[in-house]
Amino acid sequence: MKVLHLCGKDFFGAGRAAYRLHKGLLHVGIGSKMWVGAKRTADDTVVDIHNGKAKKKLTKIYIKLEKLIIKSKAKGSREMFSLGYPAHSIRRKIETEKPDIVHLHWINRGYMNLNELKGIKIPVVITLHDMWWFTGGCHYDEGCGRYVNGCASCPILSEDGEYGLSLKQLSCKREILNNTSPITFIGLSTWMQDCVKQSLIGQDHKIKQIPNGIDVDIFAPMDKQACRNKLNLPNDKKLILFAAVDVLSETRKGYQYLSQALTMLKPEEYELVVIGEQSDANSISGLKTYFPGEINDDQLMIEYMSAVDVAVVPSLQENLSNLIMESLACATPVVAFKIGGNGDMIKHKVNGYLAKHKNIEDLTEGIEFCTKSENNILLSETARQTIVDNFDINEVSKKYIQLYQSLVE
Repeated sequence: MKVLHLCGKDFFGAGRAAYRLHKGLLHVGIGSKMWVGAKRTADDTVVDIHNGKAKKKLTKIYIKLEKLIIKSKAKGSREMFSLGYPAHSIRRKIETEKPDIVHLHWINRGYMNLNELKGIKIPVVITLHDMWWFTGGCHYDEGCGRYVNGCASCPILSEDGEYGLSLKQLSCKREILNNTSPITFIGLSTWMQDCVKQSLIGQDHKIKQIPNGIDVDIFAPMDKQACRNKLNLPNDKKLILFAAVDVLSETRKGYQYLSQALTMLKPEEYELVVIGEQSDANSISGLKTYFPGEINDDQLMIEYMSAVDVAVVPSLQENLSNLIMESLACATPVVAFKIGGNGDMIKHKVNGYLAKHKNIEDLTEGIEFCTKSENNILLSETARQTIVDNFDINEVSKKYIQLYQSLVE
């Protein structure tokens, strides 16, 4: 069986998850290929189909054009909003490859023109890494729920009327997907599965829930003190891990709530490690802070996760967080708000802490609960087992193989 994964990148959230599935399928003998538009791995089974200066330049042009269209029709957007065009044309390349399954992941930012799906004759699987596939353009809807009946007056757009850009985009997307070979949507979390089931677009297609997976042999706990010594982190402090990119520009990531929660902690007891952001600052909210920057090496990420006492993911909407999965696999408890797919992995006061939505005091209480030495030991043991039992990439890959086989047959 030949499976072709299409994803804009092989790194960051959706890219990391898609790459893990691709490798998991290869491990169990499936002929899997992954095509991206930006590549960081040295893996020959991942192909940058937009390689070369000309195509990279064209990608940037497509991104700028998309922003101009959104600005001209809706005065721009304050959070990520994507149209699915303008973008590269790869339809002919797909048909030449002749895969048995086309598996779509995150295809925005100029990677692939959505219109090219129309009329395709190959079974299509779409993994929902966010909400974009069934909305009028937003990647997370901030709870507006308008995708259920047909988007309009989108809160993400600066100016969008009852018959504005979001409604037109949703109608266009629905028409394209309804004229595509049978589509199966994959909800990574219970929450995302429920969202797509309720959506106007989801009502027309098959929906299954299969989570992301992780290689539990690679993502495993290391000795905490040894990791701290190697990373020059203190042994006499409780360390908090926070990881996100563009946290100040994306309000969904909840940095404003974490920063307030940190002010309630004792600086003589706690210090902070922030991954993904570069800064010359020495502290955040009164706590001494370490900024290792962006980490693309799994081994280094595992060392940081093993070194800290707790990870905090304060997102206001979240599907199935890679960071939560990676942290728990490394036996590090996680504190997050009780929203989205967080409850699929975090069991309250069993392997982490689910705080009340947007409740700063409860978020602080969760950090303190998870870092108490007697709690931390028990939480860590359960954290690791949760991922081994439910999110092993080998078991996740088998579920996808069953789905692929049913679609091909």
